[in-house]
Amino acid sequence: MDKASRASNLLMDDFFQEEVETMRKLCLDKIVNSRADEYEEREQAYRQIKAIDEFVSHFESLAAQKAIDAKRWKIL
Repeated sequence: MDKASRASNLLMDDFFQEEVETMRKLCLDKIVNSRADEYEEREQAYRQIKAIDEFVSHFESLAAQKAIDAKRWKIL
């Protein structure tokens, strides 16, 4: 099985999707429930959300690589 197929399977996995969403919600809860003076905690939670998004985006790009390669112009 190649990387694109493995990444696609991972992204379609219900458990993986649920856990990613749980991680995002935990970070959002930190932001929402923080006190006004806890800006460092909010910034850290925001950076964690961005890291989660980058992680998922990496796998989305791996999964889309086959389609990208198929549509790429081929010079003979």
